[in-house]
Amino acid sequence: TQKDMEKRDITICGKTVTVAYCFATEIGFRNYTSTPIEGFDGNNPEHIAYLILAAITANYQCEGTDAPVTDKELLYDSKPEEIIDALTAIFDLRALWYKMPKDEPKEVAQGEDGGKNA
Repeated sequence: TQKDMEKRDITICGKTVTVAYCFATEIGFRNYTSTPIEGFDGNNPEHIAYLILAAITANYQCEGTDAPVTDKELLYDSKPEEIIDALTAIFDLRALWYKMPKDEPKEVAQGEDGGKNA
C-alpha cells in the first residue's frame, strides 16, 4: 500500500540514505527534543541532528529495515555540506507533505514615478 509520506534520497556520511517526512518524523523529532517541529531551531545542533535522524528513522522503520547510517555516524562522520543538503531536503519534503504553496516571487516596490529616474 502507498504510505502517506514524502521521500528523497540524500547523501550523508558518504552513504545514500532515504529520508522521509510524515507524522512519524514530527513525533520522532519531538521525542528526541521535547520540542514540536514548529519550534525547530536551526542554530541548535541537537535540533539539526535529531531532525535528520527522525527523517531517516521514519523511512526505515516504515520499511521494517535498519537505517544505513547510525546516530553515531551522523554525529561524527557527516560533512557540513551533507547536513545542509539533508536539512534542505527535509524541509522541502515537509512543504510537499503539508501541500504548502511555493513562495510567489515578490514584486519590486516602485515609487510613484514607476521606478523611472527623474
